[in-house]
Amino acid sequence: MKNIVLIGFMGTGKTAVARILARALGYHLVDTDERIEYATGLKLVEVWKKYGERRFRSEEELVFKKLQGGAQQVIAVGGGVDLNPNLFTYLGEDNFVVLLESTPDIIYQRLSRKNTRSMLGKKVTEETVAGLLAEKMPSYEKAAHMRVNTAEHSLEEITEQIITEYEKRK
Repeated sequence: MKNIVLIGFMGTGKTAVARILARALGYHLVDTDERIEYATGLKLVEVWKKYGERRFRSEEELVFKKLQGGAQQVIAVGGGVDLNPNLFTYLGEDNFVVLLESTPDIIYQRLSRKNTRSMLGKKVTEETVAGLLAEKMPSYEKAAHMRVNTAEHSLEEITEQIITEYEKRK
């Protein structure tokens, strides 16, 4: 397995876990949302508002294409990866895909804080989160080799769990 790819709903801790995991393994950190912001010169929400979802998804797909063939990377992907089935194929069979998950109430709390990435804006409710999470979970589960609940463990514990399982599969 060449890379570790973290997937999951927004607010599950993909970026935070990816930073610690990359540091622990000595791998290169790639955050697909940050790559989109860099490529466009705009915050994610601004890309979404100014150009719409179609452009946003196009930028996202370009990022995934550029990541193909890379190795020793920890890749944190956006929560909407399930909306484009092609993106899961770019993850490839050579990567270890980890689903980070949490409960709707914890995700809601995290998204209610200052969050410049959330496409839900200020309209986010716990019910909205629960509904979207239920829609997305089947796609996430299908792609994942491992699941970790980020509401139940510290970042260090999550990192240890992922490294242990990744080392078994390498």
